[in-house]
Amino acid sequence: MHKFCYNKLKKNPKKLQFYAKSLLPGLSQLFGKRPELYLPGGNWPTYYSKSKGVNVWGINNQKFIDFTMVGVGTSVLGYSDPDVNKAGIDAIKSGVSNTLNCPEDIELAELLLKQHSWAENVKYCRTGGESMSVAIRLSRAYNKRDKILFCGYHGWHDWYLSANLKNKKILSTHLLRGLDPLGVPNNMKNLTIPFRFNNYEDLEKIVKKNAKNSAAIVLEPCRDTLPDKEFLKSLRSIATKNNCVLIFDEITSGWRINNGGSHLSFNINPDIAVFGKTIANGAAMGAIIGKKKIMKNITKTFISSVFWTEKIGPACAVAFIKKYERLGLEKILIKKGKKIKSIWSEAAKYSNLDIKISGIDPLATFKLNVKNWPACITYFIQEMLKKNILASDKCYANYMHSDKYIQKYKKACFEVFYEIAKLNKMNNLEKKLEGPVKQIDFSRLTDEK
Repeated sequence: MHKFCYNKLKKNPKKLQFYAKSLLPGLSQLFGKRPELYLPGGNWPTYYSKSKGVNVWGINNQKFIDFTMVGVGTSVLGYSDPDVNKAGIDAIKSGVSNTLNCPEDIELAELLLKQHSWAENVKYCRTGGESMSVAIRLSRAYNKRDKILFCGYHGWHDWYLSANLKNKKILSTHLLRGLDPLGVPNNMKNLTIPFRFNNYEDLEKIVKKNAKNSAAIVLEPCRDTLPDKEFLKSLRSIATKNNCVLIFDEITSGWRINNGGSHLSFNINPDIAVFGKTIANGAAMGAIIGKKKIMKNITKTFISSVFWTEKIGPACAVAFIKKYERLGLEKILIKKGKKIKSIWSEAAKYSNLDIKISGIDPLATFKLNVKNWPACITYFIQEMLKKNILASDKCYANYMHSDKYIQKYKKACFEVFYEIAKLNKMNNLEKKLEGPVKQIDFSRLTDEK
């Protein structure tokens, strides 16, 4: 029987974290927020009391500067943006949900279709994963096929995870290692077929070979790197030739390098584009836009949810898109992303460390070529936390990453990289960890005691 003691522990981050695991398997509702992915052993703050800009306060009111993905990529305007907040608060005051529909659905649809002139219809959800599942359902309903060709990460639902029914390593390069498709019906095996990004061999041997029997070709148009435009053109051509729905998953890439889907920068249009994360600056919101001939199947197959009709999501999305446009935010995010990449490069050079930096400018990531990378990145997170900076191997550029904060981050990176270089040379890095090495793949997390 549980001893209910939240009120006794709510000001003690470490004890609360251990207690939470007895109530909540996996602790966090999002894989990416599990503390073991940052600092295991109770050393990660885990819970917050408030957030503003890129500042986060833990439950004991310790203040941190966030140089991670900032809300797992959701809040490019920073936390608790006043304009988005006002839209959300006004929505709450007017009634979040009732028997009728909110008119913001229409206003948001107009904004999205104005940005994406190729699209004709819009459907709303509230999360990225379910938005992708709707897109897959619509594709299958449109051309009466079952197979899906995919590249990248597209959520946790059965259609995607079923790729690992054939081989548990298939999603290792698209998402992470160790994903067991436990609970996914075995008869879904062979329905999802992966291909590699910007890979012309896969284009010939996998995509072209299977397109005529596939409902959709799905990929993130950019994330770790910019696409080869000819590769996207080829996918567009193959999809058109085989009456296969081309889906661009813009859940992470949307509103990073331009005002809308990243595909607008490449002048190659999909049949469906899917948005989430940034679209409402942290409020729960997802959107599917597409061509009418496909989207009209919304009224033929059953796709419905009461919470897709609440008002906060679309109201916040409207406010976000309008503010993004006013600021010309894409230029700001790209500029800040370049600065962050430059910091890593300079800090590594100063300490004679070999570094690999990847990702488009607003979605940057790094990896040091050291003897024990998992221990190294754990040490980096640990030491940055001591400087009141939330950090990892990824940093998503944010409007509220001010020059002052960037300079503080730079100083900290130089100091920690220098220590890493010394410890790596002495083969002594893991001994300096104050807890276990961070978790890298899914299987190690599920195996924990």
